[in-house]
Order: sequence, then structure tokens, then C-alpha cells
Amino acid sequence: MAVPTTFAGSEATDVWGLTENGRKRTGSDPRVLPAVVVYDADLFAGLPSSLAVASGLNAVAHAIDSMWAPRVDPIDAALAMEGLRALRTGLLGVVAGDIDATEQTLYGSYLAAVAFASAGSGLHHKICHVLGGAFGLPTRATHAIVLPHVLAFNAPFAATASARIADALGSDDA
Repeated sequence: MAVPTTFAGSEATDVWGLTENGRKRTGSDPRVLPAVVVYDADLFAGLPSSLAVASGLNAVAHAIDSMWAPRVDPIDAALAMEGLRALRTGLLGVVAGDIDATEQTLYGSYLAAVAFASAGSGLHHKICHVLGGAFGLPTRATHAIVLPHVLAFNAPFAATASARIADALGSDDA
């Protein structure tokens, strides 16, 4: 059983990570996927806004990375885009303590994580894992900082995915 208290969404995946001696290893194993996940928006009431936003951006990274990951398929892309739209609207109200926004963000985090677990890890997560493991950087903040750079790097090579991401984020820029 898992009861998440951040928006990263890892509880909805079979992905594990372990950092030892300056190196982060990741893998997947169905044994790490909980049989039951309890989402309770009230548990997020005391979450510091910096952690809420950083973990929410980690969920955004799951959705975006899913769009050009090794095993992406149309279902993964649909889940990722619905998750991204929910995260966009939800995260705006989370900092203000809006319970409906928190529920929307949990929904988006879940969808993004499911897409990520199915599609696989793309360049963004690979870079973050190397940086985090080598330099002991905090996971959520590292994902938030690296995301726009990887998005800008990948965009010219994945025009369709970039356009869908821009649309989900409410931007005209691809």
C-alpha cells in the first residue's frame, strides 16, 4: 500500500531508484508497484509550496519524457497529455491551498506516471539521474531545473510531440 504525500507519481510505477557511491541506478520490477494507492488531498495541506511545486514539476517531467521515450505509443501519449493538462491547471492552485487543485494535480501526476512507466525513461530522466547520483542533488529540484533545457534540446527533433506538449501547456510555441 502506498499513500503519497508529494506529486511525483512514483507510486503509480514499477520503477525503482537506488543511489550508491555517487551513482544512481534505476530499474523496473513489478514487486515495487503497490497493490493499493490511497490518494488523500488533505494530506497535502502542510506540504511546503517549494516541495509541492518541485514534485509537481517532476510529474510534468514524467509526462513530457513519456512523449519521446523508447516505448511511447499512442496510449502513453494520450495519458501523458491528459496528465499534463491536469497538472497545468492543478499546480496553479496548489500553492494557494486549493483542495480541488490538489486533487487535479494528483490526477495529473498519476496519469503522467502511468505513461512514464509504460513508455520508458527519456533523455531528461537519464540526465537527472546522472547529475543527482554524482553530485547528491535533490531529485525534485533537479528535475525542475533540467526540464526546460531538455525540452528545448528535444523539440526540434520531435516536432509532433513538441506541438502536443505546447498545446497541453497552453502555449503557441512548440
